Amino acid sequence: MSVHRIELTPNGSLSWQTAAIFFGSMAGASLFIAMVFVAQGYWPILPFAGLELGLLGWAIWHSMRKSRQRDTLLLEPQRIVVEKYRLDGHQRMEFPRGWTQARLEPAEHRHHPSRLFLRGHGRSCEIGDFLTDEERASLQARLAELLAQGRAVVHGKPASL
Repeated sequence: MSVHRIELTPNGSLSWQTAAIFFGSMAGASLFIAMVFVAQGYWPILPFAGLELGLLGWAIWHSMRKSRQRDTLLLEPQRIVVEKYRLDGHQRMEFPRGWTQARLEPAEHRHHPSRLFLRGHGRSCEIGDFLTDEERASLQARLAELLAQGRAVVHGKPASL
C-alpha cells in the first residue's frame, strides 16, 4: 500500500504584490476623487476617504493572512497524520488508519457550510473548513476510498484501485 499526501489550501488568487498594486490603484482613485471635491470646498470628504481606505487595507491584509492557512493529510499504511496550520498556530493529530472514518456532516442551519471530520478512537478533527461544500464532498469521497483500501489491506484482502 502506498503513502498518500493531500495538501489543502484556500483559493488565494492574489499575491502580496498584486494586492499592494490593487490597494495602491484604489487609493489613488479614491484620493483623486476626494481631492476634486476638496477643491470645490467639500473638505469633510477627506476623513471618509481615509476611513474607506483604512477599511479596505484591513480587509485585504486579513484576506491575505487567511490565505496562508493549510491542512496536510498524510495517509500512511498504519496511521493518518493531520497537520493544521492556522493563524493562531500549528496542530498535529494522528489516527490509526484502520479505525478512522471521514464523515461529512450537513450544515446545522440553512446557508451554513457542511463540515468534514476525520474520526477514530473517540477523537475527531475537522479538516478543510475553508473549502466549498462541493470540494468537501469530493474530499470526503476520496478519503473514504483511500480509507477503504487501507482497511482491506489490514484485514488481509488485497486492496483494489
